[in-house]
Amino acid sequence: MNEPLAVEMRLDHMERMTDSTGMIQHAVGPVPDFATGYTSDDNARALIAALGLQSLPECRPWSARLARLADRYLAFLVYAQRPDGRFRNFVGYDRRFLEELGSEDSFGRALWALGETMRTQPNSYYGRVAAAAFERAVPHATGLSFVRAQAFALLGLCAAWEREERRVALEPLIGELVEGLVAAYHRHSGPGWPWFDEALTYSNGVLPAALLRGAVVTGSKEARRIAEEAMDFLTESLIIDGVLQIVGNHGWFPKGGRPALYDQQPVDAGAMVLAYATFWSVLGRPADREAARISFSWFTGRNVEGISLYDPDTGGCKDGLLAGGVNLNQGAESVVAYLLSAYALVKTGLALPSLPEEEVRAVG
Repeated sequence: MNEPLAVEMRLDHMERMTDSTGMIQHAVGPVPDFATGYTSDDNARALIAALGLQSLPECRPWSARLARLADRYLAFLVYAQRPDGRFRNFVGYDRRFLEELGSEDSFGRALWALGETMRTQPNSYYGRVAAAAFERAVPHATGLSFVRAQAFALLGLCAAWEREERRVALEPLIGELVEGLVAAYHRHSGPGWPWFDEALTYSNGVLPAALLRGAVVTGSKEARRIAEEAMDFLTESLIIDGVLQIVGNHGWFPKGGRPALYDQQPVDAGAMVLAYATFWSVLGRPADREAARISFSWFTGRNVEGISLYDPDTGGCKDGLLAGGVNLNQGAESVVAYLLSAYALVKTGLALPSLPEEEVRAVG
């Protein structure tokens, strides 16, 4: 299968879930649930998606719409940033913060989004605003305790590193995060378990993807080897008979145990697409090219239930794959996971975006 896939995309639901503050966290069906407020997590991911799509020539018909969305998401992250550079995560519908300090994961995702903004928009006001927030946040990057937070932050630092003037300052920090993930791997891995923790849980693909990006920057052969071992372990564990079977959140996959099959979450499928697209772009391994496509097709019905989670009528994505069905709600995390997956495939040449005909015609 050498021809690029055509991945269907709409902005309708992303816009539906976004108001003048940012992206609403949850939905009832496709209808935004205002009572759930907002999170830095969702707005960070949405910012990566909006600016990423805006950078694709094929998405030119959406330029103005994506710019409006990116304004909201970047403004939200700036609002959520504390004076010390860290971030709050949960914000009520009344724009009041619901906590004094967000999770490490939310910090890592925010740093990732800021780094990606600096990479994709180096000469725009987006890039300048993101760089100022990034500078306030980056001193905290190497103090993170949890491996996924470290991986999210590492992706942000590696994205910002692509700006040549940032390389000297960022390379030592990237090196520290790479060493942290390598150390976690050595602590927890063993025969039949080449992994960074005592269980496979959520966003698993982010860990080898981030480590591989870090290995490119540092030149570490050990980090590259570990990233490949971990990615191959995910493939062996999660792609069964040509179908992605994500670790379910009702029990996860503990070391020495068996993986839970349900509930499977779109954000975890998206992490697998990101990982395979990263490995394909860096290493060019044919198996990763095919696995990226298999992982994306989880969204459109190539899963253990044979049900599509992507909703072409709304442009949204259902919130989870359950035993015998799906969670019909279409929240922020799910639609962004779908669009980020589509972006990752298009960016790496593994897919072509299929936009609604009326939008393409309107631009001519």
